[in-house]
Amino acid sequence: SRGTGVTDSLMISIPTSRVLVSRGRNGEFADGAGLDEILARAAALRVLFAGRAAAHDRDADFPFDDIADFSASGLMALPSRVDAGGLGGSLAAAQAVVGSLAQGDPSVALVIVNHYMVHATIAARAGWPEALAARLEQENVRQPGLINAALAEPDLGSASYGGLPETVATATPDGWRISGRKAYVTGIPALSWLLVRARTDDADPRVGLFLVPAQANGVIVHRNWDHIGMRATHSHEVEFRDVLVPAADVTDLVDGGARHPVLSGMMRWNTGLLGALYDGIVRGALDWTVGFLRKRVPSNLGQPLATLPSVQDAVGRVALALDENWMLLDRYADDVVAGRGDAADRGAAVIKARVIDGAADLTLHLLSLAGNAGLSARNPLERCHRNALCGRIHAPHGELVRRKAGQRVLAF
Repeated sequence: SRGTGVTDSLMISIPTSRVLVSRGRNGEFADGAGLDEILARAAALRVLFAGRAAAHDRDADFPFDDIADFSASGLMALPSRVDAGGLGGSLAAAQAVVGSLAQGDPSVALVIVNHYMVHATIAARAGWPEALAARLEQENVRQPGLINAALAEPDLGSASYGGLPETVATATPDGWRISGRKAYVTGIPALSWLLVRARTDDADPRVGLFLVPAQANGVIVHRNWDHIGMRATHSHEVEFRDVLVPAADVTDLVDGGARHPVLSGMMRWNTGLLGALYDGIVRGALDWTVGFLRKRVPSNLGQPLATLPSVQDAVGRVALALDENWMLLDRYADDVVAGRGDAADRGAAVIKARVIDGAADLTLHLLSLAGNAGLSARNPLERCHRNALCGRIHAPHGELVRRKAGQRVLAF
């Protein structure tokens, strides 16, 4: 069952002036006139995704139908530049779309998060050869195909912890040969492209991102994703066995100890978009819970649970947390667009700790209000909680975020 339409009142609110900011062909800023239409498309998709989410979660099926509907909506081109025919959406616009989609099915929203974060760096061009960036940008506008960055590795873990990847690129007369194994490659059944982080086999290794067709010879998917939440994401491990990559299909190569500009840009967007996604999960959970509390009339009470002051207090806790979420996310998007790196770094740590990791606490709080009804598989609340639990496994992990914050304060 669904809630009572409360989601619309809980939907995110972002100042229009900051949502569409990409420069057009004549140097003017997009004026936001299309924002209402973009958000309406996202809201329509949210409804479609919500109607299918339970079945995809139950059967652990990949949501090909949702991806097809998303592609048909034209929202694939949101982060692509206006000059290239894209929508020119900023991080704030992408947060609005992802937050809406996540209220329908966060598994689909996570696939879109990864696509958006890569194309945001393509639009920015930092670390990308112009010819390669332009080619992928044009494809995203004209014949969109999903892309994701394959960064984490089973032994090394997340790239956020540093260290050289064990995936190796060997130079050949035809370009490069890639061999290695990547973990958590979300959306692999529907991906057209993989952006693979690898090191060269030089004595002093360089690191770059190598563009690999998802169906290329030597790409092997190990279907080992079987998690309690985000089940439909199919975030399997992917092995690369001597996969050929043309010389032109590589980002700039940097010294092994340096931070890659493409990776830095992706992580900026990834934080803001994951924040919007997990905020959206909680909004979806609150939507259903409010509907339940309004309708549930215990015989010994004679009035809806929603009329009890203790219940109002408990729901208010979640509502205030959601208001706080969007203050943080809105400010973070502002800092990213303005290039305020130090402020964005601090904001990213708070978003991870409060918005992303905190989503599971909020959905658990709502489960305590709904009781047995909340734990029933017939209702979406238990699924919202399982999905929210996955926030804590996204890099950087909470312990690393807290340790860095402590080191900053203690000056170590």
